[in-house]
Amino acid sequence: MLESNLNFPVFPLSLLDDSEHQPQRCYLPAEKGVLETGWCRCRLSDGSYSVCWVTTRAGSETCSFLDGIVASSARFSPFNQRLVQLEPLKLVSSMEKIPCVVTVTEVLLQRPQVALEDLRDDVRVFLRHLKLTRGCSVQHRRLAKLGISSVEIFDGPEVFPDECFEIARDAQVLLVDTRLATPYPLVCTSRYVPHSFQQPMEALEQLVETSKRDFTYRFPTTALLVGPVGCGKSRLLGEFLRRHSCNCFYITASQVMRSYPGETEEELRRIFLAAETFKEQLCPLLPIVILIEDLELLCPSTSSADAKDASNSLRISAQLYKLIDALPQGIICVATSAFPGSLHEHARRRFVREISIEMPSEEQRRQIVRDLCQEQGLQTSELLLDHIARNTQGYVIADLTLLLRRVQQEWLTKADICSTVDQIFRQSLLQTQPSASRATDVQVSKMTTGFELIGGMESLKRTLQVSVLAGLRQSTAFARFGLSLPKGVLLYGPPGCAKTTIAKCLAREANMTFIATSAAEVYSPYVGCAERFISRIFDTARKNAPCLIFLDEIDSLVGRRTVSSGGGGGQVQLRILSTLLTEMDGIVGGGSQQHILVVAATNRPDMIDDALMRPGRFDKLIHVPAPDAESRLALLRLHAQRMPFHGDVDLEVISSLTERYSGADLCNLCNEAAIEAFQRDFEATEIKWQDFEKVLAKQKSSLTQSQIDSYYRFAYRFL
Repeated sequence: MLESNLNFPVFPLSLLDDSEHQPQRCYLPAEKGVLETGWCRCRLSDGSYSVCWVTTRAGSETCSFLDGIVASSARFSPFNQRLVQLEPLKLVSSMEKIPCVVTVTEVLLQRPQVALEDLRDDVRVFLRHLKLTRGCSVQHRRLAKLGISSVEIFDGPEVFPDECFEIARDAQVLLVDTRLATPYPLVCTSRYVPHSFQQPMEALEQLVETSKRDFTYRFPTTALLVGPVGCGKSRLLGEFLRRHSCNCFYITASQVMRSYPGETEEELRRIFLAAETFKEQLCPLLPIVILIEDLELLCPSTSSADAKDASNSLRISAQLYKLIDALPQGIICVATSAFPGSLHEHARRRFVREISIEMPSEEQRRQIVRDLCQEQGLQTSELLLDHIARNTQGYVIADLTLLLRRVQQEWLTKADICSTVDQIFRQSLLQTQPSASRATDVQVSKMTTGFELIGGMESLKRTLQVSVLAGLRQSTAFARFGLSLPKGVLLYGPPGCAKTTIAKCLAREANMTFIATSAAEVYSPYVGCAERFISRIFDTARKNAPCLIFLDEIDSLVGRRTVSSGGGGGQVQLRILSTLLTEMDGIVGGGSQQHILVVAATNRPDMIDDALMRPGRFDKLIHVPAPDAESRLALLRLHAQRMPFHGDVDLEVISSLTERYSGADLCNLCNEAAIEAFQRDFEATEIKWQDFEKVLAKQKSSLTQSQIDSYYRFAYRFL
């Protein structure tokens, strides 16, 4: 009787010199010993097992050496495992019929002759000297040289679970099915997270159903899976292949690209021929999929390819088109692309279905983070999950996984410091940027201050809260009244009246990402670059939605067509205006989670083209006036919080003396008073009234009454 409860470290039998001559063996330490040698099911700590002849081995080792030729699965590995139990097996008579499933590799398909009969002979010869059990799997490097990854023995009704058997010399091997080993890049070790993948998975499953049907005419079963970098295309395809146990032929640019002309095309022909040979000669029961990763690298558009590489790219593309068009019925071709705009138009035409993986919404991000934290054993509260979901616009599943890894590293390094998971998550969020913003030259940021930064202007704040914030926060109520969220807001008013600050605070109050640009960033000496930059801004905003795009000094960016219709810079403004109009019309209202709000600021509203100010583009024209006495007093109180004012400084008096002062003028007034106090006494700790008196005597407002009145006249036109 063998010992049933053990706890020995396990090492591969290949470490011993006699492993080639003594296969299917398990050696135990001599001092522990066994009462009797025999065939056993050696079970490891992860629940897997291997069928071995168990015996002792003289030596000073306190570990076991085990062979994994006959194991519980093809992925059996003795590394970092412990032998925990031995289950004795009784050897029965030889079996005459062996039903099995053979998993092959592309090495087998490269043989000159591939046939089921040859495959049966190879399997029968190799299995003849082994002891097998029900449901076991056989794998060995000699089989791998023949192109056989593993042989799975089906459960036979004549063999009990506590028995092992041999196959007879003339036994009949019944190949129930032949399968292709899953490519290593698609073997996903992490748990599949279904959130944001439901619709793409359904579309892929419909593709499999279509491939199984017999049509009177040839119906192409091809699909193009598109989505931003890191959105989980490979993870989705790996789960899809696992669910349907698909036979996958994997193609990447690094795998097929060769140095000399014609070699890449030959490699593509070899892979497609292997797929057809596998289908015709080995007759698999499960679907066959040809997977092409990053199709834009093999079939780039003619505009994106270099001149010297254009001819080579055209040859490769033409060969791939021909191979896809000639695919027989029953073989599925799926390609992925993170940049579908860089694909050649002929390549997109070959794929009947175009499946898109969208950016995850706030609720989907919340579910993804919750599942990832549960998988890693991190305890998170519902309040923290809500905070993470709200502040991860533009994050894909790869970004969320990276955020979690950063949190784990911080948690391990700060385990001795009084830091909670909540604090580490919030700190890591401030240090992490989504890939959607890192992969572009458009600067995306998150604002940290709201309307409390703006002094006074209560009427303006109420207008923004009713027209913009209410629609974002209470989208259901807006929809009940048949209202849609505004697409654009134009802020106009005198210079220095906090139009830029209002846009930043509005992004914070609406919990939107913030993208700011101006004419200096957009203009380029090269034709077409300015228009492409505008398009990139809106594309980045869609990936980071909900997002606020701020166009500062829009009058210098686009202007009026009646004024700037001449040549030179006027033509550039016309092209930018046309691009901006097209992009704003292309904003699709997908609810507050996917909303894009364009906010523009100008102190020359009369220079804005009328096409921009119609409803549907800039829906709200908001006048940002020069601050009145109450607003000036509120601004001065804000400055008093950051500057040491003496008790004799009367802010109400200063407010009454600063008629027509803008917000920038008031800030400059306080700064000049501080400099005056410093010049009066280097040791001074407070700003006194006499300092303000000196500055007020020589400083004047930057605004005139006629200038202020002109904005009111412009506002009267749109009442």
